[in-house]
Amino acid sequence: MLKTEAAEDTPGVQLGAEPTLPWWFRPVFFIAVPVGMSLGAWILLVVARDFQPASASLEALTGFSTPAEVTAQGVALLLIWYVSVISMATIGWRLGTGSKPVTRVARLADNAVFQRRFFLLILTAAAAGIGYAYYLIASSASILESLSSQTGNDLTNSLPGATGPGTLRYATILAAPIGIYLWRKKVVRWPFMVAAVLLLASNSLIASRLSVLMASVVYLAIWARNNYAARPAQGVGRRLTAAMVILVVGFGAMTALNYFRNANFYREAGVTDPTAMNLYQMGSYLGAPAQVSIGASGAIMSGAWQNPGDPVKSFNAVQPTFLQFSKVAKDDSWKGADVYGYSVKFAPQLFTNSVFADTYADYGAWGWPYTILIYGLAGYLMARIMRYPGVIAGSGGVLAYCFAEVWRIQIVSYGIVIFLLLATAASAWVATWGLGAEKDQKSGETVNIS
Repeated sequence: MLKTEAAEDTPGVQLGAEPTLPWWFRPVFFIAVPVGMSLGAWILLVVARDFQPASASLEALTGFSTPAEVTAQGVALLLIWYVSVISMATIGWRLGTGSKPVTRVARLADNAVFQRRFFLLILTAAAAGIGYAYYLIASSASILESLSSQTGNDLTNSLPGATGPGTLRYATILAAPIGIYLWRKKVVRWPFMVAAVLLLASNSLIASRLSVLMASVVYLAIWARNNYAARPAQGVGRRLTAAMVILVVGFGAMTALNYFRNANFYREAGVTDPTAMNLYQMGSYLGAPAQVSIGASGAIMSGAWQNPGDPVKSFNAVQPTFLQFSKVAKDDSWKGADVYGYSVKFAPQLFTNSVFADTYADYGAWGWPYTILIYGLAGYLMARIMRYPGVIAGSGGVLAYCFAEVWRIQIVSYGIVIFLLLATAASAWVATWGLGAEKDQKSGETVNIS
């Protein structure tokens, strides 16, 4: 059953003043760290090649056969790109930080009754979406057979691409971290938390790593907004231990998910150990975008690859994906070298290779300014959401995750992101219904205090 008593107010929650957030909870951090990890992984893969014989399977495992040529002009272009994205996101963040939250919603956001209602609405949507998605999957494919044969991608490809009831399954990205947070605050009991986590695990089998990774950042945003300012001082040893536990658990979860989805692919390449499979997956996942970005930027600056685009048509670079009515199945989305003007070599099964290069390939140079601007909007929305305490702040993590993907794929305009933001707004609105209200003595405004 749900807790009926009111939870204690979270220490450090501020309604009027700017909230106290960790120094690193900024767009620049979420952008720069993954970019650095991608470049680091690429360098390690390049160095490791000197100790391994070249082979077709090595390209499939690491993501590329021949390292891209590094040029001064190409590096300069990449620096300009990332500095522009970071600058625009920071401007948006500062504008959003200076904005005022809606007083009534801000007062309610950390209220136990409101948070229970908000969570149950999100959880209900998640359960409905998962149930509908697995009903469709069971109608066209055997779930147990796909899992036992490690071909989990078949589950994803059996779903329709159009927006529909199945889209509700992405509410698990909010439900699981919110459920854990409220369970720890003793606002909801453990069965609700466990149900939310199981729904997230069910969704991860048909939506790859994105659901788990984004949900992790959602929880990080909730913690940063509600617990950081009032956290007790911790020793270095305790922080390192917590970090190690998180890394081990995260790596284990990613190993299991990767095995169920891609084990046959790695077996064909000669890898049978699940841990090795995950290490290769992580290496190619991180290193390939750097490979493509470096090769593409060098070709663009040398004039070997030219695609100016159109100032009107290139606006499609930021078109919401739910307005794109044709879906390409994952197994049909492999790319060839022609996509990047034959400027770089990479494994064709990789299809989220670089926001920088993919935008230029699909929409031309005119697609860059539109893409940079949308990250400014994301920074603004992220800062505005983080003004609210309680569970609403979790949706700031959705946008933080968008910044964390700048190195490989632009997801700000994905239907998933837009749905989660709309679900947050709708659930917050419905959760206020029927709560008591009285006049605030200082401002004279009517606010809910139940």
